Amino acid sequence: MQRTINYKISGEGFPFIFQHGLGSNLAQAQSLLGGQEKVQLISMDCPGHGDTPLRLATPPSFDFYADEVIRLMEHLKIEKAIFGGISMGAGISMNIALRYPEKVAGLVLVRPAWLDKPNPENLMILKSAAKLIGKRNDRTKFEKNHEYQHIKGHLRTAAVSIMGVFSETQQTAIPMVLKSMVSDAPFKDLADLKKIKQPCLVFGNDDDPLHPFEMAKVIHQHIKGSHLEKVTSRYLGNRPHKEEVNEAVANFLKKLV
Repeated sequence: MQRTINYKISGEGFPFIFQHGLGSNLAQAQSLLGGQEKVQLISMDCPGHGDTPLRLATPPSFDFYADEVIRLMEHLKIEKAIFGGISMGAGISMNIALRYPEKVAGLVLVRPAWLDKPNPENLMILKSAAKLIGKRNDRTKFEKNHEYQHIKGHLRTAAVSIMGVFSETQQTAIPMVLKSMVSDAPFKDLADLKKIKQPCLVFGNDDDPLHPFEMAKVIHQHIKGSHLEKVTSRYLGNRPHKEEVNEAVANFLKKLV
């Protein structure tokens, strides 16, 4: 590939391209669904995440990340795949389903965090964090944020997850990535989702300030024939969350591969 994309392939079978969330990396995606039978699980670090550098003069977008996934798909000589992802990865997958429908065999959307409008209220805290990353005492200053304090008081594990954007392992481009992606949307109109005809599995959960269950519900309502699965929030129990997601995905895949 002309530009370096860090990716990982695990398992054997029908291609299943599954993407991570904003501020995370391919390990998140592989950790959640690694081990599914009869599929080749493919995940990449989106530019500006993990070990894939962001070599752009302009900020990233859902269109850009979707195109990078398709570029990897073509590099691997894959004509058709199941697509899916967590949060931002779910948004990328819907973008691909609308712009490259001929390449999509099915969709697995885990905890979507965007609908058709930029700057969703549930993600504005990440923009607040982006303004401080790299500045003196950035963590300490962010911890005083009113919304962060509210989340920490009600769901400490969610607060810990949010603080991950300040990790030293993040790329220097992460402030721009956060601002750009929160300011974007994966599609222009909810009505566009009615164009998606492929089988679709949508996951949502309560007790998740960044990924409201209502968003998963709305997406399910607009994708005809989709199935909505309500699971335990990973902020309340990572193990039951993973087990419930994997069981539902396994049943979904049996119908496709």
